[in-house]
Amino acid sequence: MRKVAIFGGRFDPPHLGHYWVVRQILDFRPDIGRVILVPAFQHQWKPAVATPEQRMAMLSFHTQKDIAVSDIELQREGVSYTIDTIRALKQEEKAEIFWIVGSDILLEFDRWEKKDELVKEATFLIFPRDPYHLPEKIPQGFEVLSDHRLITSNLSSTVIKQRRKAGLSLKGFVLPEVEQYIVEHGLYT
Repeated sequence: MRKVAIFGGRFDPPHLGHYWVVRQILDFRPDIGRVILVPAFQHQWKPAVATPEQRMAMLSFHTQKDIAVSDIELQREGVSYTIDTIRALKQEEKAEIFWIVGSDILLEFDRWEKKDELVKEATFLIFPRDPYHLPEKIPQGFEVLSDHRLITSNLSSTVIKQRRKAGLSLKGFVLPEVEQYIVEHGLYT
């Protein structure tokens, strides 16, 4: 059975840290043939600044032959739960699903809706994120992406928004097309 990884989030805005995660998963997990980026319509705990349509437009610059974007959660509107997205994409893709999370998410996984069912539906693939260290014992249903060549960072959408608000350049932090989109649409000022 083919394997597909799903990367969900606010992507407000999508940045090169997101891209590095996706690219390295495809590089270091050759068994995973495709990654699908899934922007949330509305995050359960943190509101987005850019509209769902703006975030989808910015994510479209990240697509490649092995990287796609799905609007599945945007179509639902409101808060989407990971369990529903996994089940729908599993059916749509006819594939084994890996859900990408940063090591920072392990701290809040207990708050996720139907977490016990989640690990039965998909494997959670942990990408190390600075400065969040991995616990000694990785929970059942989780795998860690590890390779001595892995590039990790603490780059976040919050940092991008702070730079933009301070009038600093976003060059090297987001794709050039994303920076142009942000400037043209007056986002994050």
